[in-house]
Parts: sequence; structure tokens; C-alpha cells
Amino acid sequence: MQKLILTLIRLFPVLILFSCFLLSNQVTLGEPLGKIIVDAGDYMRSGTPVSLDLTGVPVGFPTDKIRLIEIRGSKRIPILSQLEPGSPPRLWWILLETPAAGTKLTYEIERVKDEGPILDVLYEDAPYVEAKKNDSFLQIQTHGPSGIHKILRYHNAVVPAPEGQSKLYDRSAFIHPLWSPEGSVLTNIHPPDHYHHLGIWMPWTHTQFEGKPVDFWNLGEGQGTVRFNKFLSTSSGMIFGGFKAEHDHVALKTDDGDKIVLKEVWEVRAYSSISGPGWLWDFVSTQRCVADSPLLLEEYRYGGFGFRATADWKGETAAYLTSEGKTRKDGHATRARWCDTAGVSDGNWKGITFFSNPNNFRHPEHMRIWPEFENEVFFNWAPVQAGDFEMMPGVDHVFRYRQYVHEGKVDVAKTEQLWNDYAHPPKIEIETAASDGAIMLFDGTDFSSWTAGSDRKIGWELVGDAVKIVPGSGSIMTKQDFTDFKMHAEFKTPQLPPNVKGQGRGNSGIYIQRRYELQILDSFGLEPKDNDCGSLYRFKAPDKNACDMPGRWQSYDIIFHAAKFEGDKKVKNARITVWQNGILIHNDAELQNKTGAGQPEGPEPGPILLQEHGNEVSFRNIWIEPL
Repeated sequence: MQKLILTLIRLFPVLILFSCFLLSNQVTLGEPLGKIIVDAGDYMRSGTPVSLDLTGVPVGFPTDKIRLIEIRGSKRIPILSQLEPGSPPRLWWILLETPAAGTKLTYEIERVKDEGPILDVLYEDAPYVEAKKNDSFLQIQTHGPSGIHKILRYHNAVVPAPEGQSKLYDRSAFIHPLWSPEGSVLTNIHPPDHYHHLGIWMPWTHTQFEGKPVDFWNLGEGQGTVRFNKFLSTSSGMIFGGFKAEHDHVALKTDDGDKIVLKEVWEVRAYSSISGPGWLWDFVSTQRCVADSPLLLEEYRYGGFGFRATADWKGETAAYLTSEGKTRKDGHATRARWCDTAGVSDGNWKGITFFSNPNNFRHPEHMRIWPEFENEVFFNWAPVQAGDFEMMPGVDHVFRYRQYVHEGKVDVAKTEQLWNDYAHPPKIEIETAASDGAIMLFDGTDFSSWTAGSDRKIGWELVGDAVKIVPGSGSIMTKQDFTDFKMHAEFKTPQLPPNVKGQGRGNSGIYIQRRYELQILDSFGLEPKDNDCGSLYRFKAPDKNACDMPGRWQSYDIIFHAAKFEGDKKVKNARITVWQNGILIHNDAELQNKTGAGQPEGPEPGPILLQEHGNEVSFRNIWIEPL
């Protein structure tokens, strides 16, 4: 049995708990939150990353600590897990065992309350995946008993073109290097035959915008480019490390000069371990046309997710193999579930298998593969090969890919197992337990915790697991009053025409005790102000703008301590801490008085009010826990 050590939590407020030895019922119990059943389905699993949507479970704050326990007969086995705040919060872990097809695994999830220093129990050889950034790049790397191993590097700063080449080739927002498990560099940038190739990147090629051609791929044409805008989040932990970054796809020659056509978010997540040597990492690109006019993507042989391999891979030292058995000589313009690219680096074969998600547009996707034997390796998922398609303003287009970076040549059986994990993940269900303190205010079923006033019926509309405001129907408030509490709420502002401005764009708010308003508004991309989303209305702007685009679910996590009174005299101001989308925007801010249209302060508790302000704002997954 390996020796346990105590290690102070590092860098980020994620819960990290790990064990792989069998315990009897000696595990100290926290507050039970539910029982989880994982159904392996029709496939054998091995080192499979899985996650659970925590909607309806009173947990998800960045500061929450979770213990995941696997139940095997009388044994209770603590399992490494990682909490991801957001909308909705998710719990991640890896199936360390190898369940056969049809197997069901049982877990319990507990919330651990610890008022003292945060100590996590780790194994000496437990991996830690870190997303570490500086002013130029973010690097994902693993820490373990054998040291630090680099996985990939994402460039947020502009990387200049090679000396003597056009500055049009200057570019940010791409991945290079991608390393093999043994440390070989597997990508290439600015190769002399294609200076616009940049490791792993995702621009479109033949497009039309406002009646003019725009090529975001061939930078030398000077028609378009892609630029890093900002990081939305970074994550490090024992299950994964990763980041979310926002990009601007810019048309350079419109009648109005440079114009942002697409807003894109990259979500990159590298996992800590899988069965066998290799890196497993996910890539999701969410793209939305933010201009007034649509972007037309024209049929063409390439464009989209691209990979340029190291110059070492060519001729007899390179190979392709697709899920359909195609190779370099016959793979181009065919469709596949996955494609492996491989070559010899540092004297040994290495490879990257690219998986297309079944939910992707036009899956199984067409591919651009260079067929020439003496050419270097280039690979591209190219849905545009199947014909034109149009990106309309305000509509999200999501492209999902998984990569397996391995040593040696492709193992088809192993690759098919990884494909099934990705394409047909295990089914996960949770039976929530009654909480000792948390109250589910809205779980998507009814308004039993809410009122519109004694003489009025609630006029809001139930839509799926959410509730949508019906303009003119009035605000709603909780039947119960609250003093000090922590609260989670998810909301979505509507996509409105560009001529709707300011306070008309998805206006609502959460009124705490009916006194203090936490503003809801479509404030995406704006400088923080005291009447924008995340503000304590007209009192304090958020410390940063953490807003997502309208039409996407967002979250508020709130810790509130009410004003304290002695008789009718206030002796202590209210205080509030707020995270928006997992990002801290108010840190123990002091509220000196009520805000805006709030009710006057007083010693009595008050309800939570959701404001109707004439816009179809939606809410879901609202819970509160008195403190």
C-alpha cells in the first residue's frame, strides 16, 4: 500500500480527493448528496473520463469540497474527483477500473464541510494537470512522480511571422507545440510551403461576407484573420487541466474596415490519465456570427479544424489510417469517425488520433488529407466538402473533437475502444438525497416555492427544465424569507436585435431580501458598469465582466450576510460575495444601503425576488442554503 501524504491545495479552489485502496466503512462521512449509478452500456470501458451534471444537487460553488465514494459491496473507496463550477456545475472523475459491457457502478457523493485549512489526501504518484499561463502562452502539463510532462501550449500572444515574411502571417489563438508522452514535438508552425499553417488551428477558407470574399485561413491574402481576445477561465486539478479562450474572426476588407464576424470560444481539456501511455484531450469550438449579416461558408476542399505535423513526418516515416481503413493514398475527401496520423520522431513512431463527435455537423465528417507520398503530414476535418452552409447571426455552431496522442503505431482495437468512450459515453444517473440545509427553490417542475403576491397567479412559462419570464406578468418571489445564505441560480438572456440597446437587452435581476439587486442583462463584451450584468445595481460594478453571449446559460453563486441591527439601529452592513460563471466578481463587498428600487433595509429577513422587467429572461436550477 502506498504511503499517504497530506498536501496543501494548490493554485485553484477545486476539490481533489484520491485513493485506490479498499476501505471498509472507516471513511468519515460528510453531508450525503446522492447516489450515482454509472451504466457502462454496450461497451467495455478503460480509463474513461466521465462527468455528472449537478443540476438539482445543492453544490457547485468554486469553494465547495466534494467526496466521491465508489461502493463495492461492503467496501467504500474514495475516488479522485474534480468539481467544475458553472452552468450547470459538473463533477468529473475517471473510471480507473475496467467495467465490462453491461456493468453498473455505484457511487455516493458527499459534501465535506471543513472550516479549517483545506488539506487534500493524495497519493504520492497521483497526477496533477496544470494550466499555467504567462503573458505569451498557456501551457497544459502534468505533474507526477516522474516529474513534469508537457502536453500542449496555446498562444494567446501574437507569434510573429518568420523573418522576411509578411506581417499578415502574424497570428495568435493556436496550439503549438503538441508534445508526445515521451516529449517529442508533434506540430509545426510557419513551414516554408504554407506559412499560414499553425500547429492546430481552426479558421474557415472560402467564405462570403457582405458580398465580398473573406479567407480567414490563407493569411497572405489579407482578407481575414483570427485573433485571441481573452481567457474566460482556466482549470487545474487531478482529473483535467484546461482553458476557455475567446477568439475574434475578423474580416479585414469590409466597407467599414476591420469587422468582427465570428466570436469563437475554444474549450480545451486535457485529462490526467487513461489506460496505457498517452494524452487524451478534448477540443470544443463554439462559433457565433455576431455581425448583422450572415457568413456564407462555400463548398471547398479544406477549412475548419486543422493540424500540421512536425516536418519529420513524411515519406516512409509517416502514415494515415481512418476508421474506414483508408490511408494516405485514398483517404482524402472521404468521411470517417476517426483518423490516425503518425510518423517517426526522435527515432520512434508516434501518433495522434483525431475523433469527430457524432453530434457534429455533417458527421461522419469529410477530411482533407495530403495524398502525396513525399509530402509532409497535414490533416483537416472539413465539413465544407459536403457543400455550402450559412452561419446566421445569433446562432451557435459547435464543433467537438477528441485527440489521443500516443507512442507507437496505431492500435486499432484500442482506438475503437476510445472512440466508443467518446461517441457512446456511459449513462450516468443520480438519485439526490434530502439535504440537511439546502432548499431547492426551482427544479424545473413547478412554482411551489414561489408567489406573485397573494392576489395574483404566477404568469411565467415553464419551458423544459426552466422558467421563462412572460413580459407584463410581474415579478415573483420566494414564499420563504431568508437572512444569511448561499445561493446558486442559472439564467439566460434572450438574443435580441442589434437595434435594442442598453437596459432593454435582457433586463432582469435577483433581489436579495427584496433590498439588494444583482443585475441581469446582456452585457457581453462591455466594460463593467454599475448597471450592467453582475453589478450590484447602481452601487458597484462587477470586478470584471464575466458575461457569456445572450442565449447561453450563465450562473450566479452568491454568499450573502444580512445587515445586523440592534433594535432598529443598523450596526453592521450587509456583505456579499458573487461568482458569475465560476469567476469571482464581488469579493465580500459591503452593501451600505439598499440598491435601486429595493425595499428599505431593516432587521427582518426577506424573500428572494426574480424581477420581471419586460424581457424574456429564463431561469433554472435555483437552490439556497441558509447559513
